[in-house]
Amino acid sequence: MSQQSAPFRVKLIRTAGGERLPVLLVRATGLPDFDATLWVVSSLRNKNLASETIAQALRSLVVLYLALQSCKVNLSERLAAGNFLSPAEIEEISKACRLTVLANAKALDDQVEGEDQKISKVTSLEKFRMHQTERAKGDDVDAGTASIRLGYIREFLTWRANKAIARAGNEVKANLIALRDIVDNELQNKTPVVTERATVGQRMGIDRQAQERLLSVVVPTNPQNPWTGEFIRLRNQFIVNAFLALGLRRGELLGIRVGDFNPQAHELLILRRPDDMSDPRLQEPNAKTRDRVLPVSYDLYALMKRYLMLRHELVAGRNEFLIVANTGDPMSKSEANRIFDVLSQKFPPKVSPHILRHTFFENLADDLHRARKDDVEILNILTRLGGWSDNSNSPRRYTKRFAQERAAEAGLALQAKLYIRNPPERTP
Repeated sequence: MSQQSAPFRVKLIRTAGGERLPVLLVRATGLPDFDATLWVVSSLRNKNLASETIAQALRSLVVLYLALQSCKVNLSERLAAGNFLSPAEIEEISKACRLTVLANAKALDDQVEGEDQKISKVTSLEKFRMHQTERAKGDDVDAGTASIRLGYIREFLTWRANKAIARAGNEVKANLIALRDIVDNELQNKTPVVTERATVGQRMGIDRQAQERLLSVVVPTNPQNPWTGEFIRLRNQFIVNAFLALGLRRGELLGIRVGDFNPQAHELLILRRPDDMSDPRLQEPNAKTRDRVLPVSYDLYALMKRYLMLRHELVAGRNEFLIVANTGDPMSKSEANRIFDVLSQKFPPKVSPHILRHTFFENLADDLHRARKDDVEILNILTRLGGWSDNSNSPRRYTKRFAQERAAEAGLALQAKLYIRNPPERTP
């Protein structure tokens, strides 16, 4: 099934005030879904959520709507009658959250087609095998995605129930309140618990040797440089170096203005500018977390100056964005991704802005650990440079490896103090 045949789609629109607002469209009519739009406007938008976060919530509603259609549930009619969802229907919603949107849409199409043809309810062994084969081709999503979907679905269903409760009479109200809580608890119990058991101590960045090779490849005079043109080569060299030297997110780098850099202090200001009227891009890149000031080394500053000279000639004052495409327009997220697609083909292992951000923090944590900084100081430095909140657990992933190493050293030290009787001889 192609994505175009899915009955719902999420579209990003730009309002007259510059706000980027995702909406859930019904493909058959081309109109926004009323309840989803009201939920976004009255609940999600008031939380000052990023547009991509709202879009993720709406994509979760697509999964819910497909599951409800499969179960032949009209939620509005149910709530108006003082009813909600049955345990079997909650189970179907939970199962749907573990599949891709296209897999759910295809299952719904197959169900409708089977009903139209009035086929036998007995499923053949061959058809069962075909379904098993299709599931093996990547229809499942990971536990983290399923957990996020169920979280948004719980929030939406509670919101829908609360609306019905506010309109209900006294006789129905108490029943709806009880059903709302039961459904929410059941969905919470079916939400996968995401753990880090398989990722403790795992590196997500590239090692130092690979970093040296990468920085060498992007030098404009290197014969292995995969791009042509002085401007493109110099710009891409600056982009790669900026990710590795500053630990920026993709949206943060693409949202930087020329005026955000202070040449006297050698500092770069990272700011959140949601729904910026001056940004012509519909998919607006932006800082994800806290505003912060980052120090810029002399070498990176010198590289930026050389890039800015070529950029000014190309842009000619049309915009203030630091990173621009070869047309002079602000670079889009997809254009930035293509730079790293080219690099990944030319340069193994795979590299991306996200991988280079991880690499920066792994480098920083390693260097601070070697300088004998304690864990508290390391976490504080990572938190400030990464733009995380003080209660975020994200910086801790970069110190887990050190804790694991110290635990291993302590274990070996304890074992060395033990007297093992009749130990076997050591093999050379």
